Amino acid sequence: MSPRYYIISALLVFGLTAGISYWQQKRTKREIAIVLGQVILGLAVIFGVVAGAAKLMVELGIAQSGFVF
Repeated sequence: MSPRYYIISALLVFGLTAGISYWQQKRTKREIAIVLGQVILGLAVIFGVVAGAAKLMVELGIAQSGFVF
C-alpha cells in the first residue's frame, strides 16, 4: 500500500479528533485521548461493515470479486 494512504488516514483521524474535541470542548490530554480512541474505533467499525457487505455481495453473486478492495 502506498504511504500516501497512511498519511491521508492519519490526517483524517487527527482532523476528526481535533474537530470533535473542539466541538465537545474537551481540554485535557485524557479526554482528547478518549476521543481519539472513539474515532479510531468508529472508523474501524465503518470499514468492517463496508468490507463485510462487499464480501457478502460477492458470495451472493451480486458483485464481482475485487469491486471494493
